[in-house]
Amino acid sequence: MIEVPRAEQKPKRRAALLTIEAALRREPVGYLVGAFVTAVSTGLALAAAPYAALAHVMVIYLLGAVLVATRYGVGASTFTIAVSALCFDYFNIPPIFAFAIPDPHSVATLVGMLITAIVMCSLLQRLRHQRTLARNSEARTLALCELSLDLSAVATIDELSRAARPHLEHLFGPNAAVLVGDARTLELTNWAEIERTTAGLAFERSELRVLELDGATLAFQPITNGREALGLVRVALGSASGQQREQRVLLAACADRVAVAIDRIALGNAARQAHVEAEAERLRNELLSAMSHDLRTPLASILTAGTTLLNPASTTDGVRRELLETIVDETERLNRLVTDLLSVTRLESGRVELNKAPEALDELVYDVLARLSSRLEGREVAVEAPDDLPFVAMDPVLVSQVLVNLIENVLRYTPAGSPLALRIVTTEHEVRLEVADRGPGIPSEEHEKVFEKFYRGSLAKLKDGGSGLGLTICRAVARAHGGRIQIGNRPGGGTIVEFVLPVIELEHAASSASLLAQEAHA
Repeated sequence: MIEVPRAEQKPKRRAALLTIEAALRREPVGYLVGAFVTAVSTGLALAAAPYAALAHVMVIYLLGAVLVATRYGVGASTFTIAVSALCFDYFNIPPIFAFAIPDPHSVATLVGMLITAIVMCSLLQRLRHQRTLARNSEARTLALCELSLDLSAVATIDELSRAARPHLEHLFGPNAAVLVGDARTLELTNWAEIERTTAGLAFERSELRVLELDGATLAFQPITNGREALGLVRVALGSASGQQREQRVLLAACADRVAVAIDRIALGNAARQAHVEAEAERLRNELLSAMSHDLRTPLASILTAGTTLLNPASTTDGVRRELLETIVDETERLNRLVTDLLSVTRLESGRVELNKAPEALDELVYDVLARLSSRLEGREVAVEAPDDLPFVAMDPVLVSQVLVNLIENVLRYTPAGSPLALRIVTTEHEVRLEVADRGPGIPSEEHEKVFEKFYRGSLAKLKDGGSGLGLTICRAVARAHGGRIQIGNRPGGGTIVEFVLPVIELEHAASSASLLAQEAHA
């Protein structure tokens, strides 16, 4: 397929869309050119007369008439033929330099010249007319192709109106307008009352309505998909009747292209909505499936322990205490599951509001380690942080939850007594917290999957207390802060988790700290 550059398409279209008015304006010039060509033909005929036969001289006049017919209309061509015949009779048919009744042979020659010239000029005029029609048809097809091409790239109704209007203005003039919607949208326009009335009729009857206003012919073409009116196109038509006929056909074709684009956008929106609903249904089913599994285990333990406690004769004090501890542990597990689920829902929906404040990440790390000190007994915990650690704009409650989830994953999935290393690294624009362990590690193909809701790694135990939401919460908190989190394999064995947050400038940190101090003092 050969693609014509747009820079060449528009001049070509302008050259092809020649109107009858333009042809009539240049017709007087054709008469002058015909007279000039006849004079030149006469001069050449007089020069060639002593050396050529009468038929050869006649060809000179025929050639001049044909040249005029290739460029100008019927009137100029007929004028050139008539004048050429008179000049041929006056200067070339005996008696020379006189209009007289010639001999039969000369009459036959003159009549043959006239018939030949008329036939040739008629054929040329027909060819010129066919060429003009072909150019106009090509220009209309090209204009519709350009309109369809631009409309195929739009995704919204507003973009459609902006994309269609330049094409309509190029074809019909600056008064072109595209209105998408029902008849009520007419009230939003600045059109005159009579224009809105005419446009309303076009909407109501789904047919073209024409209005003569201030010497201009305005056409209101409804945009319809065959069932209902989707909008309206308003343009100004030309003054010639033949031109108006062609413009009405072109206007209907343009409106049809706009209607196809509107239907495509509507179908695309419906497809996207259906995809969203299907995805929501899938996630809902997954959530119910995962929740039913995670809730069933602790509920079964609580039910079993409670049922046993109802029969005090069959239980000793030690067994009773063990059952009560089971109820407490499983209840806490249920509470953590519900809390994590609510946290994920709020973070991923975007409804949570971050209470950001300039904080030092190392202080937050030491605070979380102090809270989990009892569970970290027997493990070697190493913390490495630079002395000039910059401030980080963060919500300390949410970031603390991230640290707790990461450390609890280490406690849950690594052998007892294995070391834990926390390292804080700073760059010009971000602070990176690395949590590293010496556990069994996570397969590389699961590095992204573990951030999905309720996904448990292949090495996870069924009754380790995990819900599959911890890392999902961590990723949601990182994204809410404009940061990121990722998992990798630690050299020498184990897993390393990188939690990255953007830093803030010292001036901003100082002003934020001052503002917080003022609020606390107030």
